[in-house]
Amino acid sequence: MSKEQKPASKRARTSTRSGGQREPTGVARLYKRVGTNVVSFYYIHPDGRGETLGRASLGDKAAIEQARRTAMRRALEIRDGAVIAGSVAEMIEKFRDEIDSTHYADQSPHGKALRLAAYENLSAFFGRMGPRTLRKQHGYQYLQARAEAGAPARANKELSQLATICHYGVRWDLMEDNPFTGMMLNKTDTKVRVVSRRQVLRFYLWSLKQRQNYRTLGCAAMFTYLTGFRAAEVRPFTKDGLQRDGVIVVSAKRKKGEAASVKRRYWSRRLRCVVERALQREDKIASKYLFAATRRGACYSRSGWGSSWQDAMNAWIRVQDQSVNETDLVTDHPLYFSLLDIRPAAVSRKLEMQAKDAYDFAGHANPSTTHKHYDRRLVKSAAATE
Repeated sequence: MSKEQKPASKRARTSTRSGGQREPTGVARLYKRVGTNVVSFYYIHPDGRGETLGRASLGDKAAIEQARRTAMRRALEIRDGAVIAGSVAEMIEKFRDEIDSTHYADQSPHGKALRLAAYENLSAFFGRMGPRTLRKQHGYQYLQARAEAGAPARANKELSQLATICHYGVRWDLMEDNPFTGMMLNKTDTKVRVVSRRQVLRFYLWSLKQRQNYRTLGCAAMFTYLTGFRAAEVRPFTKDGLQRDGVIVVSAKRKKGEAASVKRRYWSRRLRCVVERALQREDKIASKYLFAATRRGACYSRSGWGSSWQDAMNAWIRVQDQSVNETDLVTDHPLYFSLLDIRPAAVSRKLEMQAKDAYDFAGHANPSTTHKHYDRRLVKSAAATE
């Protein structure tokens, strides 16, 4: 047998793969394999050859995610015969790898995951186009396609993200101007949940007689109503924010590079009472967080808080309305609310009282933002002119 003629079993592969089960990735012919020490992503060519397109050490989540993105992009290139150099996909990748971490203030896992999904959706639609060929019409086609897929609101945010990327594309001399500014976005029906003070108070009083994690959530709900802080400021609120003259927190919502603003809420009798009850934990855990997760003393994660909140709402609503079954979707019940719904209720209450500090309480630089997004008053009252 000549050197050129090797048995099929001994033919050199494009790459090698270790043990582990093959898992689909959502891209045709691209699979994931978890080995003893390495996670690899490999592509199966039509002739049966396997080619590894990305790999990372087992346990390194960031590297695995990067390898997955690289492998998916290369698999699409192989499948479609597309050249990515100089394309919109390359511009998006450059922004993601070089600009994202400094441009966006939200570098939480949740924020990064949302942006990553947007990058993938945008690359799938615009990826093979050249930056200089982009037109407004392409943006409207994207909005329509995503709306037909059931994500009109998400499409608006993704196109806004692409507009930001294109600003950098102009700076990098990849395109002459940004075609996605001043566009008419998809119309969306935003469901606004109006929450009353009575709802929050009833949930709070109910929680005080429940187990520790429900007590924590109830205190957090009432704390949010009394302070008007954002949910992202309440969940990780630390005890060093409890000052002699009130409670303070650094605003969680600001642009990258913008100076941090501090919110202060002076003590009231009820605010002191809520904080004291939050500090009086049955489990006696030591934690720097006011609303610490049970048994660990650490801050609740976003998903952990959501899960516990859902359980607490289920339990509370079934006590208030015994006609609700375990299989019912309580998020549709009139009594249901989330921590995000409480801040608008607090701001609306301040406006209803015509409080002099209503706009400082809301904390917006522009009062129009307060009225547009947080004013949930159903009746707006005022004195007669004379």
